[in-house]
Amino acid sequence: MSLLGAKKGKDLAFSDFVSAAVRGLFMPYFSLPIILIGVAVGYATDLILKPILVGGFENVDSIGAMVGPIATSSGISIVAGIFVAVYGQVYGALATGAKGGTPTIGEAFAMIGQRGLSVFAAGLVVTLATMGIFLVGLLVFVGAAIAANAGGVTTGLLVLFIIVFIYLSMRLGQAGWFAADGMGAIDSIKTSWSRTQGHLLKIFFWSLGGAFVFALVGALVGLLTSSLPAGISSSIGTGVGAVFTYASGAVLYRRITAK
Repeated sequence: MSLLGAKKGKDLAFSDFVSAAVRGLFMPYFSLPIILIGVAVGYATDLILKPILVGGFENVDSIGAMVGPIATSSGISIVAGIFVAVYGQVYGALATGAKGGTPTIGEAFAMIGQRGLSVFAAGLVVTLATMGIFLVGLLVFVGAAIAANAGGVTTGLLVLFIIVFIYLSMRLGQAGWFAADGMGAIDSIKTSWSRTQGHLLKIFFWSLGGAFVFALVGALVGLLTSSLPAGISSSIGTGVGAVFTYASGAVLYRRITAK
């Protein structure tokens, strides 16, 4: 089974973007590692933070006793998030590539060994760039609000900042996919900027429509798993969301790069 079904890149439509997300959920080599990692991280985080949450922060003996568990759980979540992002993009690239089909976990890990560092580096650079814009925009917005005390000016700045942030996110957001497809980190960022030209409306509306559909499916998953412990239920929901993100993202990438 391929994430693209029987279609070629240039024939892909929004319906394929959505259906690929569901199809990816039923590809165990793709979905199970992502969901199981999410559940494991959720369970580990719950174990680490439960003493603090149950006893209350005011009952913690020292700052170190509070900071240590929080830092540990945050570190676990960050490492797991990086792995899921790399695995999801590499597997998605393989499952929608020329060979298509259903890559095995072993094939995915072998490709991660070759391309994983580039995917991580590309994602890190893009994240730092977009978060940098976010922080700069936030500081400018707050500074203008304090200095001018004019609602119209600050609102206009906020809207402009949001537009710039979304624009940069769309232009650079395909870098990880190009890296997962074999490019180096810097080349993938440059290529994302050039190849997304002319596809911004497609990226925006497919992503917006997909977010709405996936939110509905996520709510359904939440209802089906509501009888499970809260930590596990939320972790499953997060894992399913990640599967949807990378399965549909692979389809959007192939549509953008289709010749």
